[in-house]
Amino acid sequence: MPLDLRVLAFTFFLSLFTSVLFGMLPALTMRKFDLRTAIASRSATGSDRLGLRQALIVCEMALTVVLLAASGLLIRTLIHLQTLPPGFNPTGVMTARVSLDDVRYHDAAAFQKLLRESIDAMRQIPGVQQAAVGLSLPYERSLIMGGISIEDGNETGQKAMADEVYVTADYFATLQIPVLSGRAFTEADGPHKQAVTIVNRTFARKFFHGANPVGRHVFVDTLIVGVVEDVAMAPGIDPTAPIMNEATMYIPAAQVENRQLSVVHVWFQPSWIVRTAAPVEGLTAQMQRALASVDPNLPFSGFYSMHDLLQKTLATQRVEVALLSAMAVLALLLSAVGIFALIANIVAQKTREIGIRIALGSTMQQAMVHTGAPGLRASAFGLVLGLLLCAGALRAMHSVLYGVGVYDATTILTVIAALSAVALIATVLPTIRIAGIDPATTLREE
Repeated sequence: MPLDLRVLAFTFFLSLFTSVLFGMLPALTMRKFDLRTAIASRSATGSDRLGLRQALIVCEMALTVVLLAASGLLIRTLIHLQTLPPGFNPTGVMTARVSLDDVRYHDAAAFQKLLRESIDAMRQIPGVQQAAVGLSLPYERSLIMGGISIEDGNETGQKAMADEVYVTADYFATLQIPVLSGRAFTEADGPHKQAVTIVNRTFARKFFHGANPVGRHVFVDTLIVGVVEDVAMAPGIDPTAPIMNEATMYIPAAQVENRQLSVVHVWFQPSWIVRTAAPVEGLTAQMQRALASVDPNLPFSGFYSMHDLLQKTLATQRVEVALLSAMAVLALLLSAVGIFALIANIVAQKTREIGIRIALGSTMQQAMVHTGAPGLRASAFGLVLGLLLCAGALRAMHSVLYGVGVYDATTILTVIAALSAVALIATVLPTIRIAGIDPATTLREE
């Protein structure tokens, strides 16, 4: 992607404006500077400058609360998506994608011969337990089929839209997708036989209202022979989440017609799937040799484990988490530095006053609390203001949160605890210098 000069120019001038603005603020507070008072008190810092610093810390803390809460919600969303039940066993599975947008495989007989012989070749690889082919895989987007008609029962005439995936007979066994009702496909489900389909749990619930659809018909003469568990997929029909369960129909690859092959392979690359007891990383070369033994001119375009597919599907969410978390950590660091600098400056400028207080009977703990109070007060105000801002700002994140509420109590409480701890540490550390103040020395200087 080329560098956008407009964005670069905007960033440059915004940074310049911010630097000039905040560089001028301390100078503006010097308009009320009284030289005689400063000399008498040996300090050039007035209440105006202290108030300005506290105001800046309040703003820093408020923005940090919003950023930390937003990044926390995105992190919890990512964890939720990564831990969703996949509906199959991803362990020990390697997949390889290949383009069949080739005139040689627009013919159903040639296509089925390729699948049959290549699967047989892959089953000969040492350690391979199962092998199959599917038009799409879990965590991927599938072909969307509209105009599906329910042909019998109370739902007769109902029109449906669902994902459609052609698969070979051992697809469900290879991915270990549970068959909930009916049967899986067999080698007998071939061309010129009864057209059959298997639907997933979501399809049965959505279009048959939870009733067992086995034995029912769709597309006039296509018989539903089984129901399988939902698998996590990238949505195409209703993209309300990066991963979800969509109504899906599986059809035997052996029953795909010529006209379908010439269309679907323009948009989709089918995947060869193997399940092995051996490490999947060493399978790629052997899978390529197995395919080359059937067609030397048909290379795989990529190899993916199920973990790779999941990470690819959630790539956008991972980038969002990384960027927002980086900004939140930077904001937290700036807030801590700001609080530390405020209290350290107060300690340095009020050393005489603190020494006199201690000499007159104030305890060390009282002196530390009195000195650190401005930092704690600014932090508390910033925390409250940040929570008020969250009430409106987090609502805008509703469309990118999945499995977690906008006002998630765990996230908000964690942010409050983390910021309170950071503010307390940043306040206490510079006040430790008070322990080194000698009241006697201070009185002699007076």
